[in-house]
Amino acid sequence: MTRFFLAVLSLSAFFTCGNQLIAQDFRVQIAAYGERMKPSFFQERGIENYVETTDQLGLYRYFAGAYKTRDEAEVVRKEVAAKGFPYALIIDLEEQRVLCGAGCPYFRNGTVYVKDPQRQETTNTIYFEFGRYSLTSDAKAVLNRFFEQLRDNPALKLKIHGFTDGVGSREANLRLSANRSRSARNYLAYKGIRVDRMLMEVFGEGNPVLANKDEGYDKTDSPENRKWNRRVVLLLVNSFGEAATDDSVISN
Repeated sequence: MTRFFLAVLSLSAFFTCGNQLIAQDFRVQIAAYGERMKPSFFQERGIENYVETTDQLGLYRYFAGAYKTRDEAEVVRKEVAAKGFPYALIIDLEEQRVLCGAGCPYFRNGTVYVKDPQRQETTNTIYFEFGRYSLTSDAKAVLNRFFEQLRDNPALKLKIHGFTDGVGSREANLRLSANRSRSARNYLAYKGIRVDRMLMEVFGEGNPVLANKDEGYDKTDSPENRKWNRRVVLLLVNSFGEAATDDSVISN
């Protein structure tokens, strides 16, 4: 499991310290985006206090606080929605853990839970052979589902995030992740999705899902881990740049 990066900005209106955040069972998620939002974006909408988290999928989640009861959280959710975030929602962490086990995307005790790729349906991720950027039949099946969603929802856009494993130079891996992203974009464009609805971002070997090398003294190379890092992650976003639904950004 990997640590979330927590950026805490003037949180006194909701709670006084990180320990109090951790102690509560309900969160109010302001929004989730495929790219990082500037503090001014929230300040201009009257939200001064929030927590930012991010994960290996490249999704940024913004929270307005942590609460002991759902009723307390509901009061804040309504306030946030009235400030221009109609998709604000309450996250019950205990409920999420029951529903998705260790795959819960919301932080608990400072930890992000990510499913073992071998035990999850990777409905938002496509994978590649070592050093390659050609699409497999499984990758095309995933892209076909995204094509249908984009075709049926003209207001949606697609974020395409490309990654590699840790073999090779950083420069070569950036080029390879770009080629993998282009392969996904070009496939959808060929099927009729406008290129201006698809936004590419490449990370090379950054943000691995699993360690490219085994943990331990000798840091032995781990081919089994590396294969899960040779990927492109697909994120559907609405006209506000917000994740259209959690199902579109998290394997379900």
